[in-house]
Amino acid sequence: MISDHERNILKMQDQIVELSQLLLNDWQALELHTVEEEIFRALLRIGNNALAAFVEKKGTGKNAYGDESHSHSEKNWNYISIFGKVPIKRAYFWDKEKGSGVFPIDEELNLPSKHYSYLLQNWNQLLAVDGDFDGARETLERILGINIWTKQSEEINQNAAQSAEEFYASNTASEQTQPILVAEVDGKGVVIRKESQDDTAVSNLRLKKGEKNGNKKMATVTAVFGIERNIRDVDDIVKYETDNSGKNPAKPRLKIATDNEPKPQNKIVRATLEGKEKGFERIITETDARDPQKRYDRILLMDGEPALEKKAKEFLTPMGFIIILDLFHVMERLWTLCYFFCKEGSEESVEWVRKYLTMILTGKVGYFIGAIRQIMTKRKFSPSKIDKIEKLLVYYEKRKSHMKYNEYLAKGYPIGSGVIEGTCRSLVKDRMELAGMRWSEIGAETMLELRSIKVNGKWDDYWQYFVTEEKQRLYADYASYNESIKHKGKMVA
Repeated sequence: MISDHERNILKMQDQIVELSQLLLNDWQALELHTVEEEIFRALLRIGNNALAAFVEKKGTGKNAYGDESHSHSEKNWNYISIFGKVPIKRAYFWDKEKGSGVFPIDEELNLPSKHYSYLLQNWNQLLAVDGDFDGARETLERILGINIWTKQSEEINQNAAQSAEEFYASNTASEQTQPILVAEVDGKGVVIRKESQDDTAVSNLRLKKGEKNGNKKMATVTAVFGIERNIRDVDDIVKYETDNSGKNPAKPRLKIATDNEPKPQNKIVRATLEGKEKGFERIITETDARDPQKRYDRILLMDGEPALEKKAKEFLTPMGFIIILDLFHVMERLWTLCYFFCKEGSEESVEWVRKYLTMILTGKVGYFIGAIRQIMTKRKFSPSKIDKIEKLLVYYEKRKSHMKYNEYLAKGYPIGSGVIEGTCRSLVKDRMELAGMRWSEIGAETMLELRSIKVNGKWDDYWQYFVTEEKQRLYADYASYNESIKHKGKMVA
């Protein structure tokens, strides 16, 4: 008598013959793109039978314990693959003493906890981390004819992200060879649903009509990378920052003025809503892995936000990090300051910024602050203007120790936090601020974890790690459990 798996093999062979005949005959009148889709649909049907044949050949697991025990029953389970549903027959063994049972074939096949295959989950999340869950559902349904509902995608997202922390801890970058180890840190707000601050849901449902979004919670965004030294000339930086600045002088730029501009190496970017401490702990973990012997110069680029600066001094200064106030934020405030004294967009304003930027970059921050205050006393500014100017000057005054740009440039250090600025956009904003998004804290955290893995180019490595860890979580007890059943003979029909 023909077996089930042989029946599926024959069916698959018939489908291949049928496809060949259609290609050579009926489909000859069709356009190429139509034939292309028809072939794809046919291959999905062939794949379904092929996978079913494989599963049936594996059996139900009823002989997992030889003659020592017999299965209590047989239960069906629908495995949803990229080819569609594949039924799996699973022998069930019961242990009286434990009051529970096992399906041996589950471990052998490494079945997921959900009915969706790990490959289908992988593709679903690849789409979801770049777009929304609805879009991921629609795309997979259009291509494969499989509908993974939004709620199910969210649950897959939460489950898939649970191995991220361990993955990063066990897959830190190898010891770097570049002479400078750079860390950057910043904050980026994520809108959190008001009703879900303590909720365990992962929902990021769109807003209903007339519904207002919740409050923002700050994500701590970090970046760590190695980089070569890059000796730059002050005049080149000043020239770039002020040339053609009249087009949009309020938007600072930073040019590394060399022909062979060094690029960040082995860059790892992450974001978390679980506090600034966690962000800095991640920097420490990466630093210890990359520079265990403390051989390289360590610098931290940041914007001077007081709470982050306080944590930086607590966590990173003891580790030998030099804190540098990035030039982007210096330039933003310098242009703002300029327009208290010069007409916006004028040549005079360009010369003004050129003069004082040169002073700042050559290590004369104190002279710059004193000069501005001296000019301010000679002008008849209103008290409100004086107050605004003073606030800008105090920003520089409090951060003078992080503005030794003459020393930084001489050592070839980067002085602009372009990496973290880009990360706040690409890692956080581009996904978390899609139109109408409203996140729970858990949902936002898990999405940021998986998105960072994608952005860091580690998706395939992570997914293999996740599947291995998931098998351990699901079937960790099976080995000892099964062994005890064999020896004690406590499985009964």
